[in-house]
Amino acid sequence: MKTNFKNLIKIVIVTLVLASCAEKGFQLSLNEEFNGAKAFVEKDLLSVSTGEITRTWKLTETGLLSQSFKTGAEGIEMQKSQFSSDWNLQGIISRNAKGTLKSLSAKKANDEGFTSDYLEVNVEFEYKEQGVALLYQIWVYPNATGLRTQLFVKKLKNYTGVENSIEESTAEFLPVKTAGITTKLIGYNNDTQHRNTRKDEILKEKTTQSNINGNWASVVDLNAGGNGVIMVQESHKCANQLGVNTGAFNINEKGVFASGIGIGKGNLTSEYRPLWGYWTIGYKGNESDGQLALKKFDRMRYPINPALDIYIMANNWGSGSSGEESKYASREANTLIEIKSQKDLGIDLQQVDDGWQGHQYNTWDYVAKTKSRDEKYGTYDVYPEGWKNIKNMASSEGIRLGLWAAWTIPEKDLLKHYKTGGFTSYKLDFAKLKNYEIFHKFVNKVRSFVKKTDHNVRVNWDVTENEPRIGYYFGREYGNIYLENRKPMNPLNVLYHPYLVLRDAWQVSKYTNLNKFQVSIQNIDKVNKKDSDAYLHNHPYSVAIALMGSPIFFQETHYYTAKARAQIKPVVAVYKKHRNEMYKGFVFPIGEKPDNASWSGFQNYNSKTNTGYLTIFREINNKEKKHVMKLHFLKNKTLKLTNLMTAKVSSIEVNTDGEIQFEIENPVDFRFYKYEIK
Repeated sequence: MKTNFKNLIKIVIVTLVLASCAEKGFQLSLNEEFNGAKAFVEKDLLSVSTGEITRTWKLTETGLLSQSFKTGAEGIEMQKSQFSSDWNLQGIISRNAKGTLKSLSAKKANDEGFTSDYLEVNVEFEYKEQGVALLYQIWVYPNATGLRTQLFVKKLKNYTGVENSIEESTAEFLPVKTAGITTKLIGYNNDTQHRNTRKDEILKEKTTQSNINGNWASVVDLNAGGNGVIMVQESHKCANQLGVNTGAFNINEKGVFASGIGIGKGNLTSEYRPLWGYWTIGYKGNESDGQLALKKFDRMRYPINPALDIYIMANNWGSGSSGEESKYASREANTLIEIKSQKDLGIDLQQVDDGWQGHQYNTWDYVAKTKSRDEKYGTYDVYPEGWKNIKNMASSEGIRLGLWAAWTIPEKDLLKHYKTGGFTSYKLDFAKLKNYEIFHKFVNKVRSFVKKTDHNVRVNWDVTENEPRIGYYFGREYGNIYLENRKPMNPLNVLYHPYLVLRDAWQVSKYTNLNKFQVSIQNIDKVNKKDSDAYLHNHPYSVAIALMGSPIFFQETHYYTAKARAQIKPVVAVYKKHRNEMYKGFVFPIGEKPDNASWSGFQNYNSKTNTGYLTIFREINNKEKKHVMKLHFLKNKTLKLTNLMTAKVSSIEVNTDGEIQFEIENPVDFRFYKYEIK
């Protein structure tokens, strides 16, 4: 990567000791740059710029206070604040406690390889009377649409603590003029295991022009006259699971406050410990422009590594009607069958689920033989020769291996199975991250494991239960989010309904990058015909629903009939020809929200090339052969549209509203297009 300052390799550290706080103000000096990202000081103002956005703070006696946040030369309007700093850590530091600036530094970093390269700015304060030190860290990604900020705190020898409640704290603040501003709060529900009905939507949104308190929201979007700012809390909060000290977004006449600090006063040690991080993102334009700015920053924060992040997975758990049946499916004999089946279908990765370790969750080694609790299965071989046979077959067939485990598995056992089995993708289940210490101990274990494999593995999370887990905006540098269990027979709360899987993915794609979320594919021939209409659909349609995400065949694929396989393989083959390009794009929902009677779909948009992909779905109860759909960013363009399943090429005009008309002759059909601007 090229650099615009002379010594890229050398870490630039400028240490500044506050000599005085006389009337002239603090005497500061900083002027560093990395690939267009800048951090500089003028008098008592600290400014950082990505090249796209700029944020400026004033140094005060209590910390840093935001002065402006601009996208290009413009930005959402700020006001003079009555506060003296952006943070107010009551319960840790008394309000308006005076601090001393100890150091200001800048260096190139990438969070030990877990994110894209950025210019890291560190501002350290000491609150002597409180016995607390504070570090404010700013990640300035070159050419990014936003910034990431995070506070760290530690106690000094004279720390005694203060009595105030941490619920009244503020971790991030912008003094935005909120009069007449449009405010949207955004959050996603977890517990997808029990949210599988028409009424239980995964996305929660609320738009208002009044003061609001959003303790359920992970994202707030403020827009005034086309100038917008988005703030995201990087935490495990979900709309229906608030997690650990995640606080709220409060929007009132003074500005926008983020009260979630993550840490409690009982969690302080003599080492710096993190609070929740925050993204502050700027954009100009409408809702689509805001979503694109959010997704661009999300991609920089959680980049795609094609070698590790682009795959089609199969997981054997999803065909079983009981836990015992699914554990039986995890045995070696079945895994060998699955590897052959997946090779035939074009699947890349077989994940061995629960059962390889027998019926226990405290000893994490494969077992040679186990006795089922179900008489139907009796005593059977599991892995009598360890991983040798599946490892050899996977290698010969060009299939990667993944492994399931409970979240309590020790790091040494993760490393053991990585070395002996060659597993590159791990799902860690059952997590209950109910307090600060448990949360960070678990995440740090995963981080250490990934580092010890030289970043050659991915650890996937899930949001299937209502326990506090990882959520939607945290931890995706380690792997993907497994969205939901969707099974063929029972229990009914996870029964596969094609339109509900489509709806969940459609809503997730609105405010995140869908290709970091695993979307389930089920064998419609096996699905309960009494309680689901899946059997009235077709296999290509079921597969196509997942293509804009990270596809996962949540099933034993060898149950597909020869007829089904003949239908699925062409879709998978076409997708694999284009998926590397698809992962460079940003996915948006188009059409109507899926309800089993709509025209709906996804637009994959590459903002650098103005090219992309479309998947269009005509749902089963829809009566229209033709339908007008609005696309993003393509008003008044002429498109070359290639039907990837037939290779038919057509030219089509996009009107002034961004609309074009599609035609699908029959319901329960889809189109998979590539588009280019002519």
